[in-house]
Amino acid sequence: MAVKTSPSSSTSQITYQSKISRSLQALYVEVVRQEAGRPPVRYDVNRDRYIILSDQHRGARDRADDFRHSEQAYNAALAYYYRLGYHLVVLGDVEELWKERPATVVQAYRHSLSLEKRFHQAGRYLRFWGNHDDEWRHPDAVQKHLAPIFGPGLKVHQGLRIQIVDGSQHLGYLFLAHGHQGTLDSDRFGHYSRILVRYLYRPFQRLTGFSPNTPATTWELREGHNRAMYNWVVRHRDVILIAGHTHRPVFQSLTHPDQVIQDIEAKEAELANDPGNQQLLEELALLEAELEWIRAQQKTRPGSEGGDNPAVPRYFNTGCCSFIDGKITGIELFEGQIRLVRWPNGVRNPRPHILAPAPNQPPVWLRDILVPL
Repeated sequence: MAVKTSPSSSTSQITYQSKISRSLQALYVEVVRQEAGRPPVRYDVNRDRYIILSDQHRGARDRADDFRHSEQAYNAALAYYYRLGYHLVVLGDVEELWKERPATVVQAYRHSLSLEKRFHQAGRYLRFWGNHDDEWRHPDAVQKHLAPIFGPGLKVHQGLRIQIVDGSQHLGYLFLAHGHQGTLDSDRFGHYSRILVRYLYRPFQRLTGFSPNTPATTWELREGHNRAMYNWVVRHRDVILIAGHTHRPVFQSLTHPDQVIQDIEAKEAELANDPGNQQLLEELALLEAELEWIRAQQKTRPGSEGGDNPAVPRYFNTGCCSFIDGKITGIELFEGQIRLVRWPNGVRNPRPHILAPAPNQPPVWLRDILVPL
């Protein structure tokens, strides 16, 4: 069900989305320019595995620290993916530097950083900066605070284009960025937002423990941001965009609630044809429970899901690693497939749970997404 907006609201959304799109395009052009003369970063669908995680917001282990709830799941996931040979991509807002100073955060989470360090030493680590850790855009800050842990050679990107190949065959590109580019509070006026967060919001959060756990206060803004990201990528036929920032998982350009609603509708149709099937009834009940869980987790209003079926499903969002319930979500690239995963699983064991595609759906292959229109 689409949200109805007033004409003025619609106009502001169009303006907002166009600013996001222009800023993404500017970043993409700059990334392509910087590639000139350098060997490309490649993802081979036959052998490579990536796990992409974002928005950890690591703080100082106090009540203003959103990551402390998710540390257990995050560290378990890193141990699992390292052993299986995955590349680790941390896609920005890894440290919460609007609230805390770098030295404080690094000291508070040295173990998590040491788990990431193993990926870096193995040549399987990519790190990006977002609006809440844009301190890392300065090489001097990286050298002072992160290099003593990670060692030499650590580069922190704003954006990166990765070539998708099948052996020697070029298939297209992954474009990775945090996704805050173009926003008023997070990009253009980020300096002033940082001051407000550090000196007003942080003391309030330390006192109360309150955590909205989202950079947007309304569903319409989050959805508008996702729509802007989608509108940008459909103009680039050979690109898959993966971002973070919104804290709201998106798979094949549909938000997670949207996906579950589609599965519920399909299951209801099956049950209508076989009303006495107890297995179908149980599966439907589990899907409805999942929908209410993620609505509460993401602070999504019931009935406020987008309801659109994108014709070109090439925008994906990691969600975040700082949900208040201690769970984390991320995007897996597994030998040519793409998946949305959650840690821990449904019974809180340290195992990945595949959220999308659903168990009764076929795998989603990068090669198929990049077929020309």
